[in-house]
Amino acid sequence: MMSEEQTLNELTRVKGIGPTSADRLNKAGIKSIEEIARSKPEELAWIKGIGLASATQIIESANELLKVESGIQKVLNSIKENFVRSCPKCGGKMSEKLIILNPETRLRALQCSICKFYMPQ
Repeated sequence: MMSEEQTLNELTRVKGIGPTSADRLNKAGIKSIEEIARSKPEELAWIKGIGLASATQIIESANELLKVESGIQKVLNSIKENFVRSCPKCGGKMSEKLIILNPETRLRALQCSICKFYMPQ
């Protein structure tokens, strides 16, 4: 669960929401960008300082922010997935290995089939 300060910082990431509006939204029970995105303009417009036009714009901005962040996450996941498949050093195929450091300690790692480069998981 986020602290109040984290919630306010999260809400101010949405274009059109400053510290005062974030505080008012938080006090009205809106704690996340997702909640803003799912709101109807009429639901936000009753909050002091947010009119119907502003509410519509804030909701659109929240949806756009979520869309952009979702796209970025997909790209990062793809990079991570491809990075794990091929060796960053030589491009060889990586496979999972169990490295025994001592009788009590084992480490899972990826090892390149060509250059034997190890990469912890």
